[in-house]
Amino acid sequence: MAFIRSEKARRSICGAVILGGALMAVPAGSAFAQAAAPAYPAKPVTIVVAFPPGGMTDIVSRALAKELSQDLKQPFIIENRPGVAGQVGTEYVAKQHADGYTLLVGATGYVIAPAMKKVGYDPLKSLDPVAILAKAPNLIVVNPSVPAKNLPEFLSWAKAQKNIPFGTAGAAGSTHLGGEWLAKVTGYPFVHVPYKGAAPATNDAVAGQIPMAVQDSMSVSAFIASGRLRPIANMAAERSKLFPELPTMQEGGFKGFDVYTWLGLYAPAGTPASIVTMLNKEINKIMNSPEMVERLRLQYSEPLGVMDLPQTRKFVEGEVNKWKHVVKETGVKSDD
Repeated sequence: MAFIRSEKARRSICGAVILGGALMAVPAGSAFAQAAAPAYPAKPVTIVVAFPPGGMTDIVSRALAKELSQDLKQPFIIENRPGVAGQVGTEYVAKQHADGYTLLVGATGYVIAPAMKKVGYDPLKSLDPVAILAKAPNLIVVNPSVPAKNLPEFLSWAKAQKNIPFGTAGAAGSTHLGGEWLAKVTGYPFVHVPYKGAAPATNDAVAGQIPMAVQDSMSVSAFIASGRLRPIANMAAERSKLFPELPTMQEGGFKGFDVYTWLGLYAPAGTPASIVTMLNKEINKIMNSPEMVERLRLQYSEPLGVMDLPQTRKFVEGEVNKWKHVVKETGVKSDD
């Protein structure tokens, strides 16, 4: 008959049994914890738009939020936090919890502002690029009272002026830099008038409070169609499918001129990779669907194509470097 001869041996066997039971329980407990973790999104998600309602950033964001809400079965709520060409909203989101429930949609100024002034975020460290949403050429538009119908006539008129105010969505955005670049290459007295978004700047140009504006095509397309604003030139490097008859600045003799607006969606740095990856795939699917492509076209913008996370980050990095160079070449300083 076998029996345990010593207390020490008995304790060893009991300990092994208990330890074995504990080890067997760990995987089950871990699996239960994983199963109990709520899937994302488990509650409403806030998308902070760094500009006021009415402009390209707001319009595209609302279209995206509607589709995300339908596909992911949770509300994606737009919250406008305008100011300082997107800086106010950007700095707010950079300070939020990295849990995927506060996101940012910003425009090109996101990568421009840090090259011009001290800001409260690093474009490559404070937030994680999630997806690139859309792009639109920047246009020179004038009030019909300006006696110019094309770029040569516009430049002839501008040369004779003492002061030419131009409105934009705000300081440190691509429209601002486009206007400053125009002033540098022509030597004409274009003077920046920053607004808190594209809509108020466009409205003042329509009303004749300022003679011209530099704006993304989506923000001014309705006014061009109605004749309340006149397009003069496309600032992007190539003619746009959206305005095929409108010549570019490069065609007008200004080599290397390439300014357009693009929109990106970002999450606070450190947001779980599973959430960022899922959002990237979902947003790429939405923004490049035939229905959304047509919707963007009708609003004079277009997607940039499908980009996975590494491609998205590479694009943002390239834009950071591009605008550092432009800021250095123009010597432009922030207006705020």
